[in-house]
Amino acid sequence: MFTRNITFAFTLACSAIGAAVAADEPQFVTGGVGIEERGQMLASKPDYNVRMTFATRGTGEYRSDVQVEISDTKGATNVNARDAGPLMFVNLEPGRYRVTATAADGQVQRREVQVQAGRTKDLYFYWSEPATIVQ
Repeated sequence: MFTRNITFAFTLACSAIGAAVAADEPQFVTGGVGIEERGQMLASKPDYNVRMTFATRGTGEYRSDVQVEISDTKGATNVNARDAGPLMFVNLEPGRYRVTATAADGQVQRREVQVQAGRTKDLYFYWSEPATIVQ
């Protein structure tokens, strides 16, 4: 268990550092697969001002196959994350942003978000079940 906690903490730190270093992107973390990892993510929730959850409509099954792009009002991409989810937490400067979340099967959802100093935003993205191909 101790090794997993260190591994998870290291993974979170690398994600955050990588995000902050790459093109001055805001700090973010993503994860929450499994009960232990979800608990660790939720413990860090107060440290972020935009918190996103990705799931399947109807079943509530979490999704961790999401491409997330966050752009400012000028169209500049502030965050670009692949295979995000089921939880993703981001620290954004105050302002207006467009969040585009694309599931692995191509379903796209967009949200406009106004970030205010000292306030938090929770965004929920629910997708339909992926289409089943009958042969």
